[in-house]
Amino acid sequence: MSSYNTTYFNFISVIFFATEAIFTYLPSIYIVFLAVLCEGFFGGAAYVNTFNRINQEVPDDRREFSMGMTSLADAVGISLAGFLAIPAHDAICNLPPYK
Repeated sequence: MSSYNTTYFNFISVIFFATEAIFTYLPSIYIVFLAVLCEGFFGGAAYVNTFNRINQEVPDDRREFSMGMTSLADAVGISLAGFLAIPAHDAICNLPPYK
């Protein structure tokens, strides 16, 4: 699987979950559970693919640093997403109910 494919799947998941949060069009919570499971697989595939490419493409003398910086960037990205989720949640909750 190409690293670009996992990026596209993750972007589609963001659109899906954002529209579901606003319009609540799914008839069952189990569909949401299945979508969250798939999102976990997509995220895991992107993570594994990134480290596999570092392992194969980065020279030995730079590999450890590259993996460390990638882990740091991942942690910073997760933290920023968590902080940005707070105002996004408040904005979605303040929307008028969709009928």
